[in-house]
Amino acid sequence: MTAEGAGKTHKFDRQQGCQVRGWALVSKQAEASTVKQTAHKIMIRAGLFMLGCMTMPAFAQTYPPAYPRPNTTRIIDNDRVNIWDVYWMKNQPTPLHTHVIDQFSITLHGGLLRVSPAGGPWSEAHMSKIGTVNFVPAGTTHMEEGLSDIPQHKIMLEVKPSPPNPDIHGTSPGEGAVKLFENARLIAWDLTWKQGQAISRPREDLDSVTVFLDGGTIQSTGGDASTNIVRKSGQAVYAAHGMPAHVEKALGGTPHAIIVELK
Repeated sequence: MTAEGAGKTHKFDRQQGCQVRGWALVSKQAEASTVKQTAHKIMIRAGLFMLGCMTMPAFAQTYPPAYPRPNTTRIIDNDRVNIWDVYWMKNQPTPLHTHVIDQFSITLHGGLLRVSPAGGPWSEAHMSKIGTVNFVPAGTTHMEEGLSDIPQHKIMLEVKPSPPNPDIHGTSPGEGAVKLFENARLIAWDLTWKQGQAISRPREDLDSVTVFLDGGTIQSTGGDASTNIVRKSGQAVYAAHGMPAHVEKALGGTPHAIIVELK
């Protein structure tokens, strides 16, 4: 090969080598850029995953309903209410639960109780006394623990969904009745029957539940009929709307009840 030919060949090889090295450099730069982009995407996805994990309990976590559970007995179930007889035994926390519908409670025997919301600390113990009433809206999630040697005892009304009655405000169930509570779902009255005192009971325009704190014998007179009815402490009685007006009188004991009208 001539020197001229050799020089041309050498020149060509040098140019080709520069091109190869240039392509390699470009390739490495593209690869590095791809790695950076991939790492950035992974970091974003990891961040979104962690955010999802932090927010998931607030939106996606579900818990069992309040009832049934140990130390509870359902005593009435109809299209308006579920009624439960409930005890809170000492140092026996309930499961964490959600009240799926509105609840109204009437205390039959007081006691100490503490409450813990989902993921929260226990509240200070509070005392519930006989005749105390309390409304718990649907969606409330918590757990409870009794702290008294003699367990707290309540009647719990789960008030089922119903068409709103904004124009119905209920009627006092009789002379001496005291209104304890009212909201869009119900009205609660406290009524005591005194021996020898006649109480005129008006026509009932709303369905109602009467929970007796103290029992006794009540005479009910309407039209030409008269009936003597024995009521016991802790007894819950459901009455559909439309019951006609009548007169009641205590013949034995001093019956005392919480009357809950369902709107």
